[in-house]
Amino acid sequence: MRVLILSAGRGTRMLPLTRNTPKALLDLGHGITVIESQLNSIRDAGVKQVSLVLGFLAEQVEAKVRHFPGLECEFIYNPFFDVSNNLISLWLARHRMEQDFISLNGDDIFHPDVMRTLLAAPRTSEIVMVIDKKSRYEAEDMKVIVESERVLAVSKQIAVEQANGESIGMIRYMGRGALTMRDMLDSMVREPSGRDVFYLAAVQAVIDQGTPVGAVEVPQNQWAEIDFHPDLELIRTNVLHMGTDSLIKAPPDPRTRQK
Repeated sequence: MRVLILSAGRGTRMLPLTRNTPKALLDLGHGITVIESQLNSIRDAGVKQVSLVLGFLAEQVEAKVRHFPGLECEFIYNPFFDVSNNLISLWLARHRMEQDFISLNGDDIFHPDVMRTLLAAPRTSEIVMVIDKKSRYEAEDMKVIVESERVLAVSKQIAVEQANGESIGMIRYMGRGALTMRDMLDSMVREPSGRDVFYLAAVQAVIDQGTPVGAVEVPQNQWAEIDFHPDLELIRTNVLHMGTDSLIKAPPDPRTRQK
């Protein structure tokens, strides 16, 4: 299994912090950066191969994690990072889609249990999306409609009252599912609109053509996304400690709860 991390964008919503620093290198606390937290969690989940799709100030990220302990890191440069969305970033990694892979948003922070849950998900669906469920969804959420553990729709445009889940930005593709996604990306980049959409538009297109996409749910407190400044501050308050552990607190162990 290989993880493809999409981390090419400029992170303009995090300005001025990202004026001269890529979002992947923002400090989460104790000197641990976003990308280091991701790589720690990936390695702790048992995955050893990672491809990072980079763009803005790519050389800074490469210098930081080129020799990351316990991982084999590959760097892919997206020269169109300033004029395209992340569908192009994923398409540039299509040479890695002849094997099973996981796509991961570059601004996700997660406990290793999140990826362990995905890796352990049943193989009944060759594409499986990690979701969480909340009491209330926001317009900016990547919302999903799920029925019987299958994703029927994924988009920010889904009405908040129709959504019953949120994509966290981590998806597993196996066997024909990986090849189906690669072929869909190849098709979509030929269209002018392919430059401007999230790669999840390709996942929706795969669903629309009849390929089942499964869903596996993880707790809300096992992951976080860095879109805006308050997100970063919230994550910094949840830092555990340096080392190989994730920077997101694991949920309480039910065996330790008082009865």
